[in-house]
Amino acid sequence: MNRQALFTTYMACCSFLCFLLMWSPGVLAPIKKGNAMVLTGEFSRVHDPSRIIKCAGKYYVFHTGNNIGMRYSTDLINWTRGKSVLDKVPEWARKAVPLAKNDHTWAPDVIFLNNKYYLFYSFSTFGSKVSATGLVTSPTLDPESPDFKWMDQGVVLATTTESDYNAIDPAPILDAQGDLWLSIGSWNSGGIKLVKLDKMSGKPISQPVTIAAGQSLGPEAPYLYYNNGYYYLFENEGFCCRGMSSTYSVMMGRSKTITGPYLDKAGKDLAKGGGTPFLTTDGQVIGPGHIGIFSEDGFDRFTYHYYDSLNNGVATMGLQTLVWGKDGWPRAGSDLPGGRYAIISRASGLALGIHKASWDDGTPIDQFEYGGGAMQQWNVSPVGGGYYSISSLGSGKHMDLAECSAKDGTRIGQYPWLNNDCQRWRIEQTGEDTYRIISKGGATALTLPGGTKAPQALVEGHAWKGDIGQQWIFKRLP
Repeated sequence: MNRQALFTTYMACCSFLCFLLMWSPGVLAPIKKGNAMVLTGEFSRVHDPSRIIKCAGKYYVFHTGNNIGMRYSTDLINWTRGKSVLDKVPEWARKAVPLAKNDHTWAPDVIFLNNKYYLFYSFSTFGSKVSATGLVTSPTLDPESPDFKWMDQGVVLATTTESDYNAIDPAPILDAQGDLWLSIGSWNSGGIKLVKLDKMSGKPISQPVTIAAGQSLGPEAPYLYYNNGYYYLFENEGFCCRGMSSTYSVMMGRSKTITGPYLDKAGKDLAKGGGTPFLTTDGQVIGPGHIGIFSEDGFDRFTYHYYDSLNNGVATMGLQTLVWGKDGWPRAGSDLPGGRYAIISRASGLALGIHKASWDDGTPIDQFEYGGGAMQQWNVSPVGGGYYSISSLGSGKHMDLAECSAKDGTRIGQYPWLNNDCQRWRIEQTGEDTYRIISKGGATALTLPGGTKAPQALVEGHAWKGDIGQQWIFKRLP
């Protein structure tokens, strides 16, 4: 028997043994929770990040800092420090908050409407209700554009020692009817307020109403998000700004109307102390808070800050997917932990494997009934920057997007490890048990065209549209 025949017989025996093992009781175990997205670059020393907003091909985040801090990215993973928004704090803000002696501005948030960007921010001193929320606007966020210019629009809201809330932590939202509102407030008996704004000027046209109050520590840092008939209110409770000793956590409730009442999962009103946990301390993530949600192509992510226990409690920006459960409530998604998996199409229920069990370079990836063989087992391994290699246990070769092409219909095949972006994949949670697989090289998603149930149908690279044929279930193997 020649060498190739011996190898073929050996692999067949291994595949049969794997078949017996894979179908032992309990082998296809559910995966455990993984980590948030792996970020690189200048993403630390970010406190109170805004929602992500996209302009001219770049993603921007604004945050607490001197004259409103800013970071930007082209891929949501590698972040760069940008120029502060303000040259200096406006004189009207200094008059409103006379005890503030520096240019430290707090908790900005941004929204796009009327063909320009509205950036709300607050100015205050720690522990005081003497605060002001201001507004600046610009037709673009791109500093290289000739149209780029932040214009001061003055005060939006101001509070004094006599006020029952604190005019900080502003977060704008357009409701289902297209009206503009601002949630605001922090750490006082009056709690979190909601006020309607004029859609052109960004200034109040209603009196503030209370939507969260009565929590033992908080609430503050509100954020409202509309999804599938409900407004979801996220707010912070606990102590911030204490590094490793911070006790911040994000709580939530929801309402059919923007003005409330916002009820938690147990039916308790957030205006009367209610709140269901959404994000709490976990591992190196200490005291997470101040979330903002970014949606792109039907895919939701949220930013937040936390105090990094592996970096002396430095305030750090986090980014995770937002997963909507079957009960309609959101939860924090996670990246996939490295390991060995069967990869099952949500559309067909069939498993990915190497076409005709070939070891040849360029052999395409297809789907067929899971049989437990080595050609249907995949090693998922981190390769840096939040990306993974996906290699066949049977052939030892890696899933590869042909020529890193961004064209729909590009073949997915196998090749030895070439250490290029065609073989790097981002794996992100899209549902309670589903993930999408995105190529770094082509920025396209691993796709079963049409969600076909046909055995041996080939998978391809296509632009992400959220189709069922682009969603995959990872079953962990021993």
